[in-house]
Amino acid sequence: MEYKKTAVSCDILVVGGGIGGLSCAVSIKERIPGADVLVIEKQTAGYSGKANKGGGVLQYFDLDRVKPEEFLGFHVNAIGAFLGDQELMLRYVSMNHEMLDKLSSWGVNLPKEPDGNYHVMPTGPMTAMICVDLDITLKVRRQAEKLGVRFMDKTAMTDILVTDEKASGAVAFSILDGECYVISAKKIVLATGSQNYRIGSMWSSGRGDGIAAAYRAGAEMRNAEFGNFAQLVKVKSHNEIVFGENYMYNAKGEYITANFLKHRESDINSNAIREWYLQMTSGNGPVHLDFGETQQEEGALERLWNRPYGRKFRELNDSAGAAVDKDFEVCPMFIGEQSPVKVDNGMQTTIDGLYAIGDVSYSGSALPGAVPAPPGRNRGSGILNAVFAALVCAESIEKKGVGDKRPAINDEQVQCCISKLYAPLEREKGYASKEVIALIQRAMAPVEQSVYMKRERMEKALEAVYEAKKMAENMSASDTHELMSCIEAQAMVLSAEMQYRVSLMREESRGWFLREDYPETDNENWLKWIIVKNSGGEMTFSTEDVPVEKWPVKPVN
Repeated sequence: MEYKKTAVSCDILVVGGGIGGLSCAVSIKERIPGADVLVIEKQTAGYSGKANKGGGVLQYFDLDRVKPEEFLGFHVNAIGAFLGDQELMLRYVSMNHEMLDKLSSWGVNLPKEPDGNYHVMPTGPMTAMICVDLDITLKVRRQAEKLGVRFMDKTAMTDILVTDEKASGAVAFSILDGECYVISAKKIVLATGSQNYRIGSMWSSGRGDGIAAAYRAGAEMRNAEFGNFAQLVKVKSHNEIVFGENYMYNAKGEYITANFLKHRESDINSNAIREWYLQMTSGNGPVHLDFGETQQEEGALERLWNRPYGRKFRELNDSAGAAVDKDFEVCPMFIGEQSPVKVDNGMQTTIDGLYAIGDVSYSGSALPGAVPAPPGRNRGSGILNAVFAALVCAESIEKKGVGDKRPAINDEQVQCCISKLYAPLEREKGYASKEVIALIQRAMAPVEQSVYMKRERMEKALEAVYEAKKMAENMSASDTHELMSCIEAQAMVLSAEMQYRVSLMREESRGWFLREDYPETDNENWLKWIIVKNSGGEMTFSTEDVPVEKWPVKPVN
């Protein structure tokens, strides 16, 4: 079967049309108006990603009250567990108001008080959040179009091309008719999202294909073990419960939140997942929530959720869940949020000219420390992290310069990528992608394997991952949509293998990461980042000491 092959060129290729990719495209055009910026998106830019799927909150810092250095000390000790890049965290907090002002200038609707200040909701020590309407990405796309950014929707990137150790382009295809695109570019920005294993519907757009492409190209990964986020949901409706971990009771009526939480936190703690597991395995389940009597200022909820664009969606969602949502029995739902592409403080990967922003590189940037990508422990930081990384990336590209010439593309490399791309369509028989995906989900979803971990349980899960890996080598597809699913299944296998293998290496508990067999934090041996790299087709591992000596907040011992 032959598909049309078309050559495309640009100065800067942005892969991904969610909030990160769109913000980066706009920021680049603001800084370098003459740059030819092309955004490719496998669905439709402005409707893709997670920012417009119902969460829609922005982390807010009152910088008159909370100094960046104060928040840094809190975050390093209470959340990041000394595994984070403190320099990057300081810059993120310091740019909070700048990011909000940028979004407002691009037409994004942020709720305001009558006096003109943003309407904010406290979420925990030193933090608050601002709700944002669900058309946030559409607003930013419109701004990008005004500035002359080009778009190719329904176009899926499969491979990153590298020439003489520099990113030179990408291979992509149309999911509508299978046409192949060989795109040459001076710089490439990955904004393809995290790996979420397609279990939770709100997060299912995070399919990890950008992570897999970066890995195959030789880019290093970091903090792949922190991709095991789980959220409490109602058992009957599967609707998430924001801040529900503060109100947990077992079947005996005992307030079990007190077993792991001393004060209200800004987001879910993995200890809540462990507590649910321990209560259930001790015969004290089911676990339910009891919010008691709550008082709220009249009109506060309406101001907080001032989302005219998203109101219909919210009404439909509330209507659909009304019959079963009165039952507050809860269980964890595994979400993932693996985001391991390693980047420096300018958002460049270990491949020259290849950048990665947002949820594809959140943990790989080391900004948050020992937690998954948002909402790991800082609710509202997900969208703003993507905007932050986009602004920093655009600044870095401007400083380094776009350059006059595009790197040459290796035709042999291109042909190899194309052959692998269309291989599932050439097979008359093979495994369906959904079979591979289901097996990986069975390996990842049980929280006793992926969140509250123990060697024997992880090794059992890894056996299933290896079985899925063999199946993925022989998948077949009948059309281009199934072909896209095969690519996503391969990415899912890779992410799961990385996660379990590095989790087995880290013999301690730290931050979100919990090992039943290694319950203590071990700064002597494991104040390290684990680095994963593709070396000649083999997954290799190394460690890198966290340079705490150069940062202001240091471990006590």
